[in-house]
Amino acid sequence: MSFDSAESDVDPSGPPAARRSQTGLVIGLVVGVLLLALLAAAALVGALRLRDATQRDDARAAALGAARQEALNLTSIDGQDIDADLKRVLDGATGGFAKDFAQRSKDLKTVLTENAVVAEGRVIDAALVRGDDSTATVLVVVDSNVKNKAVPAGRANTYRMQLDLERHGSRWLTSALQFVG
Repeated sequence: MSFDSAESDVDPSGPPAARRSQTGLVIGLVVGVLLLALLAAAALVGALRLRDATQRDDARAAALGAARQEALNLTSIDGQDIDADLKRVLDGATGGFAKDFAQRSKDLKTVLTENAVVAEGRVIDAALVRGDDSTATVLVVVDSNVKNKAVPAGRANTYRMQLDLERHGSRWLTSALQFVG
């Protein structure tokens, strides 16, 4: 039996301690790779959840902003520029609300013009009742100072509105509106 230094350090048929050392190394590598894969998967899931939450928050904020603007458009009217005011309301409308408002616009224009109505709205508060990526319901409180031929000094009115909105592309449009107590 020769102890030549040119022979392999670890012989697969060699002593059991050397085989255990190789097995431990392989198991350690496999466990390490599995841990890295689990960490990567957890990071991906976390990033996706954060992105979804951010998109949901952005959609809710956009719906709230659109409802505030539509309520302001409805309560800020000037008989001298009525066509632009009515168009602004219709531009923020869709569905049944758009159809109803368009049908009533001619009569509304006549009444507002004949009475020299000037109304200046101011959103006091707005809150999202519910919302998802494509629909939302918002409550808006608006104060409006309304001047006309009968009340030239003006009269303050407070309106509470519930607006239902739908997302069309990147825009939120009012599909229904009702005044609430």
